[in-house]
Amino acid sequence: MKIIFFLSIILCLLNVNKVSAKEFVVKHYQKQERYLYGAQLLELALKKTGKPYKIVVPEDQEVNEGRGELMVINGEYDLQFHSTTREREQKMIPVKIPVYRGVLGLRLLLVKKNNLSKISGISDLSTLRSYTGGHGKFWGDLPVYKENNLDVVTNVKYEGLFKQLIEGRFHYFHRGLNEIWDEQERYAKDLVIADNIMLFYKHPVYFFVTKKRPELATLLEQGLKVALEDGSYKQHFLNYMGKFIKKADLASRKLVVLKNPVVPENTNKLDTSWWLPKQHQQTLLRAGL
Repeated sequence: MKIIFFLSIILCLLNVNKVSAKEFVVKHYQKQERYLYGAQLLELALKKTGKPYKIVVPEDQEVNEGRGELMVINGEYDLQFHSTTREREQKMIPVKIPVYRGVLGLRLLLVKKNNLSKISGISDLSTLRSYTGGHGKFWGDLPVYKENNLDVVTNVKYEGLFKQLIEGRFHYFHRGLNEIWDEQERYAKDLVIADNIMLFYKHPVYFFVTKKRPELATLLEQGLKVALEDGSYKQHFLNYMGKFIKKADLASRKLVVLKNPVVPENTNKLDTSWWLPKQHQQTLLRAGL
């Protein structure tokens, strides 16, 4: 009887461990190269919790952002990392620690060579309004440009925007700090990066967790806070973004601040101290960002 009793206890403990491991399987769909930084941060945060976990991504299919988000809302996937909006914060659980530390709101301008001097001479929002930008038709930050009375030409195809810029359909194509260098190299015959100018709008990216996994949101927040405290979060950010920040020479550029109408009113101010020069941090403070 004693042997049977002890075997029962062991089986119960094994079952508890199986349940525990199952609870922290994390499924997401963002496996493309452009999501590498966020995927690595997710793993860092989960490691910092000290809990067992397993990250699962689809191997046999590509999931686009629209379908993936719906699958997170429905609980088929556990999370995604995207810019915050009122709708996303209502339909999922936001972990309100900015994944990219606000750097995705910084935009450099890709321009035709014959427009370089004009675009580089932009000094403020009023001057910027004299020119037309290019933008993806379904990109989430498109309302930023309407809110700031900036003319844009849109295209549903990413590559089509470079062709339109080269053809002179618009004057500049705003790109992320970590995107623009490779893009310019691909089109180096016709396009250059405008110096002396950059745009910024509040554009925080959060991990959004399905409402069916609130314990995962809590765990992820705990892990990110540990990574902030021990410096590993900052090190990960600088390892990935540092070369782009240095290359952009941000201190030499004029900063044009734009309003972002899709960011919820209660969003915390961004801490840009890891990457933005002090004079520009003061500009953001004066703008209420």
